[in-house]
Amino acid sequence: MTFLSNDRHLVSVKPQVDLGATCPACGANNIEVRKVRFPGIHIMADCQCGSCKAEFLRDLPVGFAVDHPMAIDTKNGSLYNPQPGLAWIEGPLMKGYHAPVDRDIAVERIVHREHKDIIILNTLDFLYGHVLLKLYNAAHYLERYPEKGLVVIVPRMFLWLVPKTVAEVWVVDLRLGQMQGWYAGIDRFVQQQMDRYSTVHLARGYAHPVFASIDIASFSGVKPFPIEEFTKRPAHITFVAREDRLWFATPLGKFIYRVFGRLGLKKSLGRWYVTAQDRLIRRSIKRILKALPEARFTIVGLAPGGGLADVAKDLRTKSMNDSVEHSWIQAYAESQIVVGVHGSNMLLPTAHAAGCIEILPYDRYGNIVQDISVRRHDRLQLFLYRFVDEFASPASIARQAVAMFTEFDNYHRNNCINGFGEKQ
Repeated sequence: MTFLSNDRHLVSVKPQVDLGATCPACGANNIEVRKVRFPGIHIMADCQCGSCKAEFLRDLPVGFAVDHPMAIDTKNGSLYNPQPGLAWIEGPLMKGYHAPVDRDIAVERIVHREHKDIIILNTLDFLYGHVLLKLYNAAHYLERYPEKGLVVIVPRMFLWLVPKTVAEVWVVDLRLGQMQGWYAGIDRFVQQQMDRYSTVHLARGYAHPVFASIDIASFSGVKPFPIEEFTKRPAHITFVAREDRLWFATPLGKFIYRVFGRLGLKKSLGRWYVTAQDRLIRRSIKRILKALPEARFTIVGLAPGGGLADVAKDLRTKSMNDSVEHSWIQAYAESQIVVGVHGSNMLLPTAHAAGCIEILPYDRYGNIVQDISVRRHDRLQLFLYRFVDEFASPASIARQAVAMFTEFDNYHRNNCINGFGEKQ
């Protein structure tokens, strides 16, 4: 496999920097890149324009900057050409840039194999799902460039998910909520490493890499549910039930909950909604059991546990650690179906379970499937990944779940076996 600087999935940093952009002030293309900075989420080139002499920091096209590159005027500290709808990128970036943190940041370098030619995959982000989706990119680079060393920059809480076949891991000791900052300490660490390598490229870190060909077991250490066992094993359904991703019974209920939030009453009166969500799950389980009396259920999520222990294995907790996460992943991998509300909390469940039923809020229609680790290339994708209204009733959830079990063999035979495509 050749290692080409013009590979669209790579961005050259050393020996030369591939900026691939013009001056944001005048549009000229004679840009001098003085340095590449690694302050955290963004990787930015420190530039000067040879024509208008503008000095600016410009995103290298990795992560969300593949589509939405930012440029900062370093003379006056303003953002060039702010765009409507991109406050979720621009806000954290500029807040961090105007309040830089100069102290050292603990970064641990873990070396599995020494390489002179490396690819750096930066997964840092302040949202759990964004980190995980960037980390999924590792599969592509490990497969396509086996002779090169993949270096993953990762928050410590994700270290256990980094494939053991990477060359190095640079582990950043910051909580996700701190990742919005602009950290000179992270940049200093990276600059200190650069002399070790002959060539350095950046992985694109696409926000939504294709998942179906990824071996999730190389990340989590747990094999996903085998699709050929879908109806051979007892029915097992896992509900993902969190306090911050609630299943609401009615539009009015959701509206009142938001009012509680504006009034600062969510922690007190909002507890009623967590209990109400438990009731919805309980009713769903009871309806499923009428049709599938041998079915088993697990409940996971960041929430107080025990409330559904009489009908399911309730693994919910407020104290997250690697052991808890492993127990949850094992539950997903034993499940034909996971049920939950749209959000990053569905990425690992759908990476391990055979399929899902997702409760999709109206304001997330444009984000449909972005939080699903779709395991299929064929028509089973339409059968196994189902989306229901955000105010779906327990009866609706139960109907979908039961149908997935009772109709699977017929659908699988007609659409996967009796044909010329992928056969499972």
